[in-house]
This record gives sequence, C-alpha cells and structure tokens, in this order.
Amino acid sequence: MSQNRPETTNELAEQARASNVEMSERVCLDMSHFKSVLRHLRKVDDNIILRMNTTNTAAAGECQIMFGVLQTAYARRDHDIEYCLRVLDRKIDERRAENTPSFSLQTQRRWLDGEHGVERIVRRRTLDVFRTRCPFFELPKEYIDILESKQR
Repeated sequence: MSQNRPETTNELAEQARASNVEMSERVCLDMSHFKSVLRHLRKVDDNIILRMNTTNTAAAGECQIMFGVLQTAYARRDHDIEYCLRVLDRKIDERRAENTPSFSLQTQRRWLDGEHGVERIVRRRTLDVFRTRCPFFELPKEYIDILESKQR
C-alpha cells in the first residue's frame, strides 16, 4: 500500500476516522500544526476521488460505502474545527478577563472560522465527482444543498 493512496475501502474508512490523529488544545493553538492536521484529514477526499475513478461505481454498494466514508470524514473535520473554535473562544475570554490583548488569538479564530468556507468548497468538489460517478445514488438533502450552493 502506498502512504498517500489507501488501497482498500477499509483503509479509506480508517483514514476518514483518523483515529491516529489527535486533536488537542495544543494543536488548536498552533496554526501550522492545525493546518497540517486539516491537510491530512482532507486527503480522504482526494483518495476517494482517485478510488472512484478506478472502481466500478455502477454497483450501488460501492457508492454507499464511499458515501459513508465521506460522511465520516466530514463529521471528523466539522468536529475538529468546532472544537478548536471553542478552545480559541475560551482563550480569548480568559485574556479578556485578565485585560490582556488577544489580537493573535482573534486573528487565528477568524482564520479558523474561514475554514468552514474551505470545507464547503472541498465538499462541493468531492460531491460533484461522487454524483458523476454514482448518478443513481440518492444523496441526502443536506448534501444536495451543498452542491446547489455553488450557484449562489
């Protein structure tokens, strides 16, 4: 197996769960580390696209499995971004209570909040490929809304 491209669906699922990647307060407060973690977590989308291009996605089961992997990856990234936003909010509040400037934390929080937009773009790109490769798979409404939001 290649380091960058999981060979099996189980490996893709494990990459989506990213149980070997720990999200902690320390990671949240270190922008370069957090960016690195997000890059790692977003590789799932790239690997899914590669896998779908080499898999018989006419089989409904394959599409269901791939979609499950995507849902897991999206939930993990959403959780991590929200967790870090809460960490930064708490740190900013602590600094405020101490009458200490928190400009760098506020900048970091704005950047992190912007990651929601990046997530929407990544998801749209992946879901576009998914919909093309699995045209008969019925996406839940929330994912159709993501795809349709690119027109707005």
